[in-house]
Amino acid sequence: MLSQILVNIQDLTKQGKKSLVVFDLDSTLFDVSPRVERILLDFAAAPINQKRFPEQVALFNKIKTMRTDWGIQNALQRAGLDGHHPEFQEAVREYWQKHFFSNHYLQFDNPYEGAIEFVQAVDQAKAEIVYLTGRDVERMGTGSVEILHQWGFPLHERAKLVLKPHRSMDDAQFKTDYFVEAEKKDYAKIYFFENEPVNLHHLMQFCPHVEMIFFESTHAGKAEPPEDLPRIMNFLLSQKES
Repeated sequence: MLSQILVNIQDLTKQGKKSLVVFDLDSTLFDVSPRVERILLDFAAAPINQKRFPEQVALFNKIKTMRTDWGIQNALQRAGLDGHHPEFQEAVREYWQKHFFSNHYLQFDNPYEGAIEFVQAVDQAKAEIVYLTGRDVERMGTGSVEILHQWGFPLHERAKLVLKPHRSMDDAQFKTDYFVEAEKKDYAKIYFFENEPVNLHHLMQFCPHVEMIFFESTHAGKAEPPEDLPRIMNFLLSQKES
């Protein structure tokens, strides 16, 4: 499927037609579990938390995040921190939320297999690229630009980063609004790679002509992935596709 997308883009380019490929960032291009793990370890290393929660912090040597984790709860539970201490749970949740949605920990994200190479191939095929993310400008704009440059993702006139203007905006509505406008711009084909089913279901209601690909990593669990969408777990062109 990924190889076919590249062929389609190349054919459209030869015909003088425009194509657009849109990528979500968190849990689509980037595995965020290393970011989560680093935040939890830094929480445990803070002297104030060691003083307030000595028994809980002692268990953080068992902390290990997984690709399939969403948020922090699964990692905490595997370490034996099962939620019987409300004050601790609230403190660690607030710490995670403050630092996860910030520029300072984005350096710990890792691109999924084949992600850099595939986006570069899309760029070389002359499609327009947009990184469409629920991250907001104020808290994560600078770091998002830096990390895309650092890993070698295309970022130029035809490859742009689009963030939410304000953190309070709903992700699904923000992304759908973007595609509603994009469909007015005479693209022959629009592709969208996304891991969050809620966003895909919402978009399908308003922009059914967008070709959506579900990236199977992790999600909030608020909806099941649309059954009729193609699914991938990495961006390797040689993968066995479902």
